Amino acid sequence: MESRALLAFALSLAILIGWQVLFVPQQQLMPTGEAVPEQIDVVSEDTSSVGGVADPSAKPLAPTEIPSSSIAEGPEVTKTMETDLYRVAFSSHGGRIKSFVLKDYAADDDVQDLGREMIVADRLLPLGMYWTDEADTVMTDTGVNYRLDVSQVVGGAERITMTADSPDGHRLTKELTLHHGSYVLDLVAKVSSTAPKTIGLAWTRRISDGGSRLAGTEGPTGFIDQDLETESGSGLDEPVQHSGTTSWAGYTDHYFLAAFYPSVPTALRLVATARNGEAQATLWSDDGSGRAEFGLFIGPKSIDLLKSVGHDLEEALDLGFFAVIARPLLWLLLKLHIVTGNYGWAIILLTVGIRVVFYPVNQKQAKAMKAMQRIQPELKKIQEKYKDDREKLNQEMMETYRRHKVNPLAGCLPMVIQLPVFLGLYNVLLAAIELRGAPFVGWITDLSQPDRLGALAVPFVSPAGIPVMTLLMGASMLIQQKMMPAGGDPTQQRMMMFLPLIFTVMFINFPSGLVLYWFANNMMSIGQQYLTNRSTA
Repeated sequence: MESRALLAFALSLAILIGWQVLFVPQQQLMPTGEAVPEQIDVVSEDTSSVGGVADPSAKPLAPTEIPSSSIAEGPEVTKTMETDLYRVAFSSHGGRIKSFVLKDYAADDDVQDLGREMIVADRLLPLGMYWTDEADTVMTDTGVNYRLDVSQVVGGAERITMTADSPDGHRLTKELTLHHGSYVLDLVAKVSSTAPKTIGLAWTRRISDGGSRLAGTEGPTGFIDQDLETESGSGLDEPVQHSGTTSWAGYTDHYFLAAFYPSVPTALRLVATARNGEAQATLWSDDGSGRAEFGLFIGPKSIDLLKSVGHDLEEALDLGFFAVIARPLLWLLLKLHIVTGNYGWAIILLTVGIRVVFYPVNQKQAKAMKAMQRIQPELKKIQEKYKDDREKLNQEMMETYRRHKVNPLAGCLPMVIQLPVFLGLYNVLLAAIELRGAPFVGWITDLSQPDRLGALAVPFVSPAGIPVMTLLMGASMLIQQKMMPAGGDPTQQRMMMFLPLIFTVMFINFPSGLVLYWFANNMMSIGQQYLTNRSTA
């Protein structure tokens, strides 16, 4: 019974993790783009497309396809502005954001090179505007050439005002105010007209190939009616619309977020679309004013930062079904980092703390396993004697458990209790941006990436190199298995011995922070099992 329970638990974990690795929609990692050079009023000569017309494939109030191009008539003018946290470049073509570089965060392909580009596009740039005309036709400023004006604002902030006249006779305005020390830009967008208007603002991004299946979902997202709604950009075959009281909406990837949010939760609509390798999140306001006034957050999904901004932005950090457990664990991990100055040691201390909290439960489990081992010979005799009488067999086995004061479920319950904590911490170590680029010791220079020593090409190992920590984790699992009390069916015991190999293969391309947690947990289990074996010898 005990052996079957352990086997079922271990296999359940393997299936759970394997499902996420193999079948969860693949995260598309944002490749590093080149920042626009820091220059003012740079003129380009590209005049290849005429814009400012209705999107012919769009339905009223919700564009069903992304326009084919954002290039406008006339020369392009770009203006570059800078705060202490980012450098941003605006384009006159469509009044779009052409570049947005986070100064304090590394590029995705080089953790040593600060400067993470948030704009990734082949044809369309973010900050597109949509509106409806008197005939309820959806119009877009794609192809409209804006005038760009930069001014100073009281308090040291800077403001850029982009204005244009659309071919259908409307005055278009986008006004963004940049503040030092903040990833939030104040955004006001207007379509001037005597007729009531709906208005939508879009964040567009190229969907890249490659990436990790452990990184969650990349695509349009929003916190609507107190639920997080996220659509995979690579899986958007048809437009998807979410309506309700909206706290914020925008575009998410593994570690970063671009989101529009109203001053208070408001009835808005999020329309998620994709076309030709680009996905778009459009937030629509249907109040008829032709005006949208939002905060625009463009930055990292750091839990403390998101909470400081407010507006439920911290909900963008998706910690899974057991988020109620994961959030305190993330808080504790961040506090331990303050003490240790190293996230690797913080993970180890957190693992030790969890093991200490669950020590009585684990000890009860270990003693139950030893007790089951002691009565195995007697149980085998009963099974052989009553193998043809199932009812009598169960009666005799239950009597044996009662006589020896052994509970056959005592070893299962502790594992069930700890499963939510394991899953919560599992999601924390996958989602925490603080581990991105965080070194541990020696060859482990980034806890968000697989550990690799050297560059030796090993089959099924990507990137190349020897996965030292993962091999140590597998060895620790093997030692743990050998120290556990033997008993039960020999076939089940042999299957249990294969689990270290299974988990080693599964974890070989996992982030090293997660492997470190599993290794530390195994070492604690080995120590506890050693003490238990000595005390019950």
